[in-house]
Amino acid sequence: MFIITFWLIFIITFAITITIVYLVNHLNHTNIANKQESINNNILKKLSALDFKITKVIYLNDLHAHDQADNYKKQIIIDQADKKICLIDYENDNLYILDFKEILNYEVYENGSTCTIGGGISGWFSGIFGAESEEKCKELKLLIRLNRYDVTQITYDIISNTTFNSGIKKSSQIYKNCILTLQEIISFLEVIKAENSNQKNEK
Repeated sequence: MFIITFWLIFIITFAITITIVYLVNHLNHTNIANKQESINNNILKKLSALDFKITKVIYLNDLHAHDQADNYKKQIIIDQADKKICLIDYENDNLYILDFKEILNYEVYENGSTCTIGGGISGWFSGIFGAESEEKCKELKLLIRLNRYDVTQITYDIISNTTFNSGIKKSSQIYKNCILTLQEIISFLEVIKAENSNQKNEK
């Protein structure tokens, strides 16, 4: 009887713990997604006041808003007419309007290590989509290096290494969706880098 009671208490306690962790994790995702939506709305108002011509918006799927509407996702906003790009520091709620020529390079970090530095991305992406993987990703971020003194880089956290993040399987649809939008912005950054390089060579 004692053993049965012990296991019953253990199972109930375990179930309650799992439920609490799930609810806290879900609430954390919701709060961060809502914060990102609020920042995005404020940024759009500021850009409108600054006469920034929005010709393209790249939405980054991240762990917290991958299943939400685009206005909840992290954004990179582009004015192709005036060759400007708006990068957003979601951690500190700041925006930076930059000329294309101020984009220096980019780096992708996964699980604390550098996956690629600008120009070496194709092999990494082909490895991701070329095979199923049971490995897990606990952290994935894009660093955009800038040719400025006041701010040298902007970081986009895509998968954050948090207490409740036990890791996202690389074979999961969540991870693949995050990678797809990451690939889109990197392709655009490569175009900017090529254009900047051509302008330097012409001088």
